[in-house]
Amino acid sequence: MFYNISIIIPFFNASKLIQTSLKNAKDITKKANAEVIYVDNNSNDSSAKILKKKIKSEKNISLFRTLRSDGKGPGVARNLGIIKSKGKYILFLDVDDRLDVRKIRLLENFIKFKNSNLIYLNRKLIDKKGSKEKLSPFLKYNRKNISSFFKKSNNMNVIFVLFKKKFIKKNTLKFNKGIHEDIFFLFKSHFLNKKKISSFGPKIYLKTNYKGSITHSNLTLSHLNGMYYAWKNIDIFLKKKLSKVIYRKIFKTIQFRWRGELANEYQKIIKSKLGRERKRDFLKFIIKKYKKNIQLNYKEKTKKDKIVRNILQ
Repeated sequence: MFYNISIIIPFFNASKLIQTSLKNAKDITKKANAEVIYVDNNSNDSSAKILKKKIKSEKNISLFRTLRSDGKGPGVARNLGIIKSKGKYILFLDVDDRLDVRKIRLLENFIKFKNSNLIYLNRKLIDKKGSKEKLSPFLKYNRKNISSFFKKSNNMNVIFVLFKKKFIKKNTLKFNKGIHEDIFFLFKSHFLNKKKISSFGPKIYLKTNYKGSITHSNLTLSHLNGMYYAWKNIDIFLKKKLSKVIYRKIFKTIQFRWRGELANEYQKIIKSKLGRERKRDFLKFIIKKYKKNIQLNYKEKTKKDKIVRNILQ
């Protein structure tokens, strides 16, 4: 069966969230020509069993499980979801988030008249348990104006973007393992996109922020390592895809971002509730990683530049 939209929901140990998520999924499939694909990333709680029982009679809701050998992380589950999907467009939805069902038909009608590879979805942030995250703005960058990506704050979450499946398949786009995997995926999508990016106005994506989510859980070396490799992979990718002349032209802006990300990670560690020794170890970890990629012969223009100068010297 062909669908207008395939909604892929990766999850791990989500027994407390699965009932609410499934209710939303059922409402979506009743209103629209859409399928919902749940992908269990090797949970060891009852979430997959609960889901399996509940969807027996649901034609447009399915459940798959990643192989242990493929590793952990939302990206691994999303890759499997892409393979199993049958929709024209793909939407990645977090298990603790919802779509506003009242607007799903509007989205269906919207994509019928669009030929975009990427469609930005308007979103609403619902804070829970003291989360202080703010939603970053969308930035319509591509290969021709790639410098703006490094200079400006912008959305780096795949969950707020609708992707045309043909575009994903044509460019063999895949997620990496681990945390912060969507940064590199989204960057490649924009870099390779040659069509106009569309924006869907109504606030359809309802983002719920919990302190205990992946991005708000206690800081670990996996978080720091995932963020580092997101930027390292982008840098390596550009060196391969761009000529040496063009890469040199944007080198300063890339360096600007490297410094900014190191300062961000430094501040995360300092502000965290980690003990003194753990903070010291984490700082050593990021300094060792980022130092290889940052040139020190720069003029200080921002507070982050000053932080990086102090860290690396």
